[in-house]
Amino acid sequence: MAAARRRRLSAGTASLLLALLVLLPVAAAMPAVAAPEDPDADGTTRLTITSITTVVDEDERARVVGRLSNTGDATLEEPRVSLVPSPARAGRADISTWSEGTEPVTGTAADDATLPDVPAGGSAPFALEVDGEDLLLDGPAGAARVSIQTDAHAVHTFIGVHRRKEYVPLRVVWGIPLLLPADERLWRTGGSERTAAWQEAVGEDSRIGQLIEEPPADDEAWLLDPSLLDVPKVADDGRIEQAERTIRRDRAAALRERVVGERTLVLPGGDADVDAGTRSAAGRDLVGRRVAEGVRVAEELGARSDVLWPAEGVVTDRRARALDRIHQGETTLLTPSTSLDPESFTPTGGARTDGGTPLVVRDGPLSDIVEGLGGPEDLVLARQQLVAESAALLSERAGTERTVLIVPDRDASPDPATWEQLRDSTERIPWLADGDLASVLEDSAAAQPEFTPRDLGAIRRSIPHDPPAPAALTPDRAKRLLVAQREMFTFASVRSDGPQWRREVLPSLHQLTSTRWRQDQGAWVRQWVALGDEVVLAQDDLEVSSGDVNFFADTGRLQITVVNTTDVELSHLVVRLVPDNPSLRIDDQPEPVTIGPGGRQTVTVQATALAAGQVPVHVSVATPGGEQLAVPATLRVRVRPTGDSIYWVIGGAAVLLVLAGTWRTVRGGRRADGAADDTRDDEGHA
Repeated sequence: MAAARRRRLSAGTASLLLALLVLLPVAAAMPAVAAPEDPDADGTTRLTITSITTVVDEDERARVVGRLSNTGDATLEEPRVSLVPSPARAGRADISTWSEGTEPVTGTAADDATLPDVPAGGSAPFALEVDGEDLLLDGPAGAARVSIQTDAHAVHTFIGVHRRKEYVPLRVVWGIPLLLPADERLWRTGGSERTAAWQEAVGEDSRIGQLIEEPPADDEAWLLDPSLLDVPKVADDGRIEQAERTIRRDRAAALRERVVGERTLVLPGGDADVDAGTRSAAGRDLVGRRVAEGVRVAEELGARSDVLWPAEGVVTDRRARALDRIHQGETTLLTPSTSLDPESFTPTGGARTDGGTPLVVRDGPLSDIVEGLGGPEDLVLARQQLVAESAALLSERAGTERTVLIVPDRDASPDPATWEQLRDSTERIPWLADGDLASVLEDSAAAQPEFTPRDLGAIRRSIPHDPPAPAALTPDRAKRLLVAQREMFTFASVRSDGPQWRREVLPSLHQLTSTRWRQDQGAWVRQWVALGDEVVLAQDDLEVSSGDVNFFADTGRLQITVVNTTDVELSHLVVRLVPDNPSLRIDDQPEPVTIGPGGRQTVTVQATALAAGQVPVHVSVATPGGEQLAVPATLRVRVRPTGDSIYWVIGGAAVLLVLAGTWRTVRGGRRADGAADDTRDDEGHA
């Protein structure tokens, strides 16, 4: 990402009052007179430019108005401010370096002003002028370097010089990214903190609210994240507050009302990281769905969705082929000029790589100017740098009709009001004209292959101060995110609030594919951890009873207890019992059960014993679709069936007992009769 270079309107200076230093020896020789106090050695001055002539004709005078502030603790006596033109032309290679300089330059002052004494903490205005002919440069138009300086420090800026119209004006298109910030609060599961984050991001007074106050002008193009058009549904027991829905509904309605299809590029849903989406099958699955979402929204709006914006700016033909796998049809790539080998000139507007990939090229240095707009105090010097950059660009091919696209990076947040004023400044620059997005896209489609792309290493070397940030959506994370999405659908299928909960949570998972997290990897991790805990039904969230059970009957009932340890009601739980061998048969599987939060449910099934033995019975809990929800449990059932034979045994035993009793009775009677006969015989013989 290109660094946001904030324009400084003032330069700090450390100054000593040379006049006092000269007078000190004289004062020492006159004891009756108090010597003036030396200024603090750390005392500073600050130069602020409040207005400057944007472009001057050679027969006109340019005027610079500003203010010198004394931020030290000693009075500045008659400070002097000068305007010193630099004889060198402002080429593109050194424009930024010059504008960031704070050292005075040598040379003849075109004008100077001696100010009245400035007390500590005070300030004094100044005005300087210079003739256009003193700034005259070769060529029909250009920008002269000037230094507004005191003896110690300076503000370096530019004044445009226009001699004659011997050029084709550069057409300018201002790209306005409408993207959400890398704020994980926007995608938590609900609450007032989330609502406040949405108010900051898209409320009426937000940056986005200010950027879309009016439809895009002819020379503007919106780069739209479709997430801004999503309006969540709010249930009575949902986790998204009605206030959030109202905020998002109002912003979505305003966007739809003001969108101009031919001036709008719809990005993949959530501004998904298309670079990361090319690196794994899981990435292609996740990001491809977000690309398809952007296509659907673009069709609704009558806008374009075939322009992808790779975060790394790599536009090699190999990368283009990889992107074609997640985007149907020919893909046009939006890329910074730093991604291309310029050879003899800087590419602008619509172009093609030497391999034929269509490109929409945004100008890097001009886009950097926009990124540095922190507020109104940055406008004056930013406008003059726009003059210098555009004049240098014009001089490279003054007779060729070209379009310049200015788009700040995703992570930039220029002040909307100041940005609008800078866009309006093009009316003061005679070599700039209004362009339009449609022409850029037409130029891209019709361009002849000519620009050689750089690889990522070359891009990093060309902007070593701020190389592209690495992707948050690594192949491993993409795989885990894909698994989490599937588990979320599983969890939703057994939640009593499943449909509503899924509508609330799924967009948050989708947002983890966004490019914005490259700038805040920690926010991605925090959101992933929070959502992972939320959307995955852990296996120990449902506990199934196990243990040893005696089953001493031909038929009977088995009971299993299922415990829900989550804080939501779970319904449609399918409990299945599967014996490990045929000694026990489950006659009827139980009906789906519902268990309240933190509750338990006893499930009863009818079983039949077919043979004696030890029978493991495996118990599972699943969704209606068969997805397992809990760790399977096992009941160890000791089976001892009785069956009809027991009655034959009992009956036979009874018969035997009766027969045994009868036999003993009969046998006992016979023995009694024999004994009596023997007695009588003995008595008879006596």
